[in-house]
This record gives sequence, C-alpha cells and structure tokens, in this order.
Amino acid sequence: MAIYFIEKNRFEELIISWVSDYDVFVPFERNQQLFYELLLPNNTENFSAGLVRPVQPLKFFFNPFQERVVPEIEVKEKRIIIGAANCDLKGLKILDRVFIEGDYKDPNYEKRRKNTFIVSIDCTQPLSVCFCKTLGINPYPDSGFDLNLTKLENGFLIETGSENGVKLIEKFALKPSSESLISEREKIRNQSSAVILKHNEQFHIPSNITEIFHKLFFHKNWEEVWKTCVQCGSCTNICPSCVCFFLEDISKKDGSMKSKIWDSCLLPGYARMASGVSPRPLLAERYRNRLACKYQYMVENFKMIGCTGCGRCIAGCPGKIDKRKVLSSIFEDKVMDVRYESLKYL
Repeated sequence: MAIYFIEKNRFEELIISWVSDYDVFVPFERNQQLFYELLLPNNTENFSAGLVRPVQPLKFFFNPFQERVVPEIEVKEKRIIIGAANCDLKGLKILDRVFIEGDYKDPNYEKRRKNTFIVSIDCTQPLSVCFCKTLGINPYPDSGFDLNLTKLENGFLIETGSENGVKLIEKFALKPSSESLISEREKIRNQSSAVILKHNEQFHIPSNITEIFHKLFFHKNWEEVWKTCVQCGSCTNICPSCVCFFLEDISKKDGSMKSKIWDSCLLPGYARMASGVSPRPLLAERYRNRLACKYQYMVENFKMIGCTGCGRCIAGCPGKIDKRKVLSSIFEDKVMDVRYESLKYL
C-alpha cells in the first residue's frame, strides 16, 4: 500500500465528500474527551482526528448492547468510522475471532463488518491511563485499517491499508508523501511511545505476563485488590475486547423473539447455573477471573492477549481501581493502594 499527504482543508473536503454515500462517524471533543458522533454537512466544526482514542470502543458499532437475533434484522447502512486507535483495532480482532472466524458466525456482526470502513489514527496525545506499549502494542497501527491517519502540523499523512481504502481517496488524486514527512511520522510515533512508557514507568507489568499469569492464580493479594469494586460492569462494558453475552427469549402473541444482550463476568449472576449455584460466588474470584480472561484465557483460546492497554477500564471505574497497580501488586508481591491518583484527559 501507499502513503500520501493531504492538506488540512482538503482533508475536511475529503471527509465531507463521504457523507453523501456513507454514515460517517468522527470524534468530537466534549468536556475534554472525544466521543464519536455522526458527521453532518452542518456540524463539521470541532471534530477531532489524529489525537487519541475516543471514549467509545469500536465494539459499540459492531456489537450493540442489545439486539434482536431472531427474527433476523436487516443491516443496510454503510459506514465510515474515523479516529480508531490501534488499541481498538486489536480489540476488534478478538471480536472477529469470536463472531465471524469460528465454526458459527454472528450474521449481524458479519454484515456490519462488511459494511464498515475504518479510518484509524496514530495516537499523538496519549492519555495518562494508556498503557498499550507496556503490553507490546504500539500507539499506531500496522494492520486492520482501510486508511490510517497521522496528524502533522499542516495536514495528515494517509496510509492505505486495503483496496477499499484506495477507493475512498482515489477521486482526490493525492500525491505520494515525501520521505521527509514519513521520517517525521516515525519521529511522532517514537515520541508517543516514549510518553506512554514514561506514564507507566512506576508500574510493574512483565513483558511475559501471558506466560506467567497462571502461576499467580492463588496469590494472596487477590483478596485485597478488588475491595473498592462495586461490580457495576463499567470495565467490561467499555472494554474493546469483552464479548460475553446471554440470549433472552421473549414470547409474544404474534410469535417469539430472541435477543442478544451483553453480560459481565463481574456480576453475581454471571455463570450461575440452574440450581442457583455459581462457580465464582465471591467478588474477589470474579475480579480475578476477569483479569485471567484477558491475560491467560484469551491467549489460550484465541492466541491473542485480551487486554489492549486502552485504559478505559481505569478511566471508567467508579471505585478508582487502576489495573496497572493491581498487576503490580500481584507481580511485585506487595500490598498497595490500587486506586489511581489522578486522571488527565486531552
């Protein structure tokens, strides 16, 4: 694929040109955070691209909180999502493994994936809760996108990642980027990586975490690190790779309906059996299971780490639990206050 440069004003023209054929979602800044919103011709001001991942993960677009699965629904809309970071692309790979790459496919998910183009970004302003780099994940993508943006002073570098991406920009006849701008991109990427490592230098997250996590399953500190958890499910709902759901059958006079609804492994009813017995009745056990799922079970089942280091579970936790401190407490074998001290947004 190729890398092009586009000036800022032409970039806005490019995005607006997509609106007539697609539902285009871009990040808008609201209360110092980025939220995806539908782009309309009259609301092109204040949208932001090329900074950091938005609050919502890509999961929200492909796997709704609740939807009907029987009778089958129609998925017609064609969409372009602008602003996805690499942490979300990695999370989407987990969803792909679950919903379309196994023996049984989720038809609604598959339709949405086929009808959606992804324009990803290089993170240039990582948040204080971001820790992707400590897990071996870069703050910029190398795959999984149709187009990728790197924000520069006077415009953007656009890298094509698929034939669909090429088609999205072909009418604009963009010129290939110069080597100096590509070198500038590498400098920006290195700076972002350095910022993330600096934010996380106080935490102890081993590079081989997936290989040794199972050895600490019975560590005594699991009895301490969960104590401010209110089992609200915020961390699982906002996680880009959490996929658990249950099916609900609803009977009506004119027939029956089956719905798929998100579930959370932190809730007391999760994994409860017909007899009313649960294999994990204690919150400490459910909290440990959530982290084991990310760093052990998903690796065993999907050959991919389930945590992408996006930091949303930290930012969205009403109990202020910082997962990086939890992991440090376990791996360093010391009891500590696992609440985060401060949270810096844009």
